[in-house]
Amino acid sequence: MTRLFLVLLSINMGFSVKAVEPFDDATGKLGLAGGLGGGAGAWGDFNNDGWVDLYVQNRLWRNEGGVKFTQVKDHGIVGNGGLWGDYNNDGLLDLYVWGTGNLYRNVDGKSFVDETAKQPKRIMPVSRGACWGDFDGDGFIDLYIGGYEKPGYHPDAIYHNNGDGTFSFQWKTPGTIRPARGITAADFDDDGDLDVYVSNYRIAPNMLWQNDGKGVFKNVADTHNAAGDHSNLGAWGHTIGSCFGDLDNDGLLDIFVGNFSHPPAYQDRPMFLRNMGPKHEYHFEDMSKNAGLVWQESFGSPTLGDFDNDGHVDFYYTTVYGGDHSVLYRNNSKWSFSDVTTEAGIPKIVCYQAAWADFDNDGDLDLLSGGILWRNTSSSKNKNHWLKIKMQGGGKINQAAIGTVVRIKLTDQILTRQVSSATGEGNQNDLTLHFGLGAQAEDVELAITWPGGAKQSVTTSVDKALTIKYAP
Repeated sequence: MTRLFLVLLSINMGFSVKAVEPFDDATGKLGLAGGLGGGAGAWGDFNNDGWVDLYVQNRLWRNEGGVKFTQVKDHGIVGNGGLWGDYNNDGLLDLYVWGTGNLYRNVDGKSFVDETAKQPKRIMPVSRGACWGDFDGDGFIDLYIGGYEKPGYHPDAIYHNNGDGTFSFQWKTPGTIRPARGITAADFDDDGDLDVYVSNYRIAPNMLWQNDGKGVFKNVADTHNAAGDHSNLGAWGHTIGSCFGDLDNDGLLDIFVGNFSHPPAYQDRPMFLRNMGPKHEYHFEDMSKNAGLVWQESFGSPTLGDFDNDGHVDFYYTTVYGGDHSVLYRNNSKWSFSDVTTEAGIPKIVCYQAAWADFDNDGDLDLLSGGILWRNTSSSKNKNHWLKIKMQGGGKINQAAIGTVVRIKLTDQILTRQVSSATGEGNQNDLTLHFGLGAQAEDVELAITWPGGAKQSVTTSVDKALTIKYAP
């Protein structure tokens, strides 16, 4: 009766009520029951068959055409918390396990070899996250690894990819050591290289490492208003995971800071930081006040994705204490967000696990969280258009194209996506870029910025998946 009343009201009053299509628990139907745990998950097509696979809780799951997953036995990978990236540029995704520091080389899309001995022993005994990125522009992805604690705090470090299958120690956190949780990277200042954002715990300010293009970093978090705190007002951040994304469709990459915050006022709440662009030297503005995010104490790992294909990037945010629950927020545009968790059919989940991928290739993003694979039913019920793009490097561009930015200019907005190897705390979305396009049915032009700043333009029709190769 309530739904009927809303429909009639929308007709009589001349406005529409935007429905939220539900997510289905597809875990059992896909053969995944009991096999997804609750730890960080990493989506990646390790066998290049066009169907994204999944590594989670020391289990490797092969996607069989979007209708089921098969556990790969004897894959040789050990450890929780993995991130996919093609470190040797052979066209096959390799895996770094940040939980243990192990590196696994993909041999043939079927098996993996432990190459941990080809990197120095890492300087941090404990890590909660890492990310891949070609920080010095040599065409090979390096590793930024966060250092956590116990005993004491551990420094972060960068391990340089030497291009011959080996890694060497390059850099560690200078000055004050802070306990890192989530690590993520993006070209926030649009200069063609990857910068790194570090979510620090224990009421320590976060770090925004600005890259000079040669792998030399400067922490600009304080000067750019990106530390995730208001220390000048007596409030400090306490962050588990953060993520980059264009939240207002202005072509610039913003930051969502995922602050865990106990009740006392001295701890900051999660923060929406708007990238103010070149006129303001890419400083950030806090847009949190009217965003609509309802406080919960144990917010953990966020991840961004346009689940309803309306062209606005939404976000899912986990919690880790009993009594709290993870939430799905729809982006209403203009820095306003609505909690649509219940309407979407997602129950009260408590976990650190949150990662998006279109596992069934139907054009909408599905969600891994709480040991459950939530299948998105939006594409079969709404008329919004979409586009999926697999970027492929070559030459001086790393093969997995990590760090590549793609923009689509529509009438009054610019949609922006970047190939990223990590989100939140230790999770990884699919490397394939996903654009919701709303009512855009005509062809679109893709403005591509490859790592290093090279530009490429491609025009394509919508409602399809395509691969774009680097064309120097």
